[in-house]
Amino acid sequence: MRRANGTGTVVKLSGNRRRPYAVRVSERDKYGQIVQKALGYFATAREAQEALDEHNRLKAQGLAPAINQMNMTVGQVYEAWSARAYAKVGSQAIRGYTSSWKMRVSRFADRKMRDMTLDEWQSILDEDEKNGLSQSIVKKDLHVIKGLYAYSMERDIVGKDYSAFLDIPTIAPKVEKGAFTDFQLAKLEELAREDFPWADTVLMLCYTGFRISEFLSLTRFNYHPEYGGYLQGGLKTKAGKNRIVPIHPKIAPYLKRWLDKGGDTLIHRDGKAVSDGWYRQNAFAPVAHLLGLPQATPHWCRHTFASMLHRAGTDTLTAKWLLGHSTETDITEHYTHESIEELVAGIRKLA
Repeated sequence: MRRANGTGTVVKLSGNRRRPYAVRVSERDKYGQIVQKALGYFATAREAQEALDEHNRLKAQGLAPAINQMNMTVGQVYEAWSARAYAKVGSQAIRGYTSSWKMRVSRFADRKMRDMTLDEWQSILDEDEKNGLSQSIVKKDLHVIKGLYAYSMERDIVGKDYSAFLDIPTIAPKVEKGAFTDFQLAKLEELAREDFPWADTVLMLCYTGFRISEFLSLTRFNYHPEYGGYLQGGLKTKAGKNRIVPIHPKIAPYLKRWLDKGGDTLIHRDGKAVSDGWYRQNAFAPVAHLLGLPQATPHWCRHTFASMLHRAGTDTLTAKWLLGHSTETDITEHYTHESIEELVAGIRKLA
């Protein structure tokens, strides 16, 4: 049956096309002339007919969007959405979303928004996971995609919100594990000798293997002068609690200096204990920066201690005792003279 004038038409295009059926409707151009414009392209005649019928239904109700709006590209939708959305968030969020768009989502900038498929959007998140990007970056990419669809759905640019069906990968937080090199350790020793603030405490961390929370909770009562001096402490696990760590000669003078200062804890600021967060930002970070390692964390010191034990040939059981790792023989409950001497020997192997 012939369609009424002004209700559009479905045309099959020539050639081998993925979407060969075009829907065309009549619109007035800026000069008031009636022109044919493409509403969309579809894989089957049925899909094309349904799209045209839906357009005419909305048009009869005064709800159909302008053809130009329906043909908006992903890039155009992003520009329109971001102009509104970025006015409502802070500068840090804007930087994150802008980076997401430029680095990943904008690959589809020239595609028409209504032609995008679920699999194409999913490919962005799948690549995030494959490339080992953080969960935070995945969420930013997802936020941008959802924003594009929210804007498009509100303005009838698309008929379906594919962002609601995306499979979101769960990625464990990325924690860079590193250790200081021999060169960096030598530089750290130099900083400690020159009394650069807190450098001696970083060196002490490297030669004791304590976790930062364990180290900052030590008091003068955790120090024992026997066997050349040792610290007894540790918090995290049964094997790690109250473990004995003999004092290496390189850090002995710095430990004595801190003991002589007094204070609520062994390491303190004006006599008062310092928090993990304060130490990381105000004590450790400046030292790490001078070592050329702004990405380093205090846990690198524990990895450094473990690496030095391994390179020095310390036997596995002794290394586990010093680090507080679980062993079948848990000596933290009852140290013997022989076991403490083994720990001292293990520490003295370190350069």
